[in-house]
Amino acid sequence: KKSLEAMYARLGGDNWRDKDGWMTDTDHCEWFGITCEDGYVTRVDLGGNNLVGQFPVYTRDDPIGNYWLTTKYGLANLYKLVHLDLANNNLTGTIEYAPLYNLQELEEFYISRNNLTGEADALVAPNLYQADFGNNTFTSMRRFEKYKYTVQDKLWWCDASNNKIRQDAYDLLWHMPPKMEHFIASNNNIRGAL
Repeated sequence: KKSLEAMYARLGGDNWRDKDGWMTDTDHCEWFGITCEDGYVTRVDLGGNNLVGQFPVYTRDDPIGNYWLTTKYGLANLYKLVHLDLANNNLTGTIEYAPLYNLQELEEFYISRNNLTGEADALVAPNLYQADFGNNTFTSMRRFEKYKYTVQDKLWWCDASNNKIRQDAYDLLWHMPPKMEHFIASNNNIRGAL
C-alpha cells in the first residue's frame, strides 16, 4: 500500500483523471486501476490517467544513510505484479531497470506514449512476454544478449517503434529471444545489414 501511496504523491495523483478510492480508507485493492490477488497487487492499470513525473521504480529520493534502503517505495516493491500499464501518460526521465528485475512474475510491461528517454530494456523481468516502449524518446535499446545463456525465453512481442534509437541492427538483434514473433522498431535510426 505504501508503494502505491508514494506513486500517487510523486506522480501528481491529485490531478489524475480517475483516482477513485486512492488515499482513502478504502482497501488499496479496490483503488482505481489496481487489482490484487490474496492481498498482493498483481495489476496496475493506470494508462491514460494523467500521471506526471519520473518513472516510479522507487519514489524516495532523499537518502539518509541506510534509512533510505528500508524506506524506498515504488513499483519495484510490488513483487507479485503481473501486468503494468502506464502508457499514454507524461512519465519522464530514464528508467532504473535493475530493481525491476526482481519482479519475477511480471509478464506485461506497457509504457508507450510517454516522454521516457535513455535505454529501453526488454529484459526488464524474467517472465516478460510483452513489452511496449513505443512512442517515447528512448535513444538506445539493450541487446538481447541475456537470452543466449538463460532461460529467459518467453518474450514474443516487443514494440520499440517511434523512438530515437540509434543502433546497429546486427548488434541489437544478435541474440533475439527464441520465441520472439513480433519485434517492431520502425521510425528509429537502426542501421546496418541483418
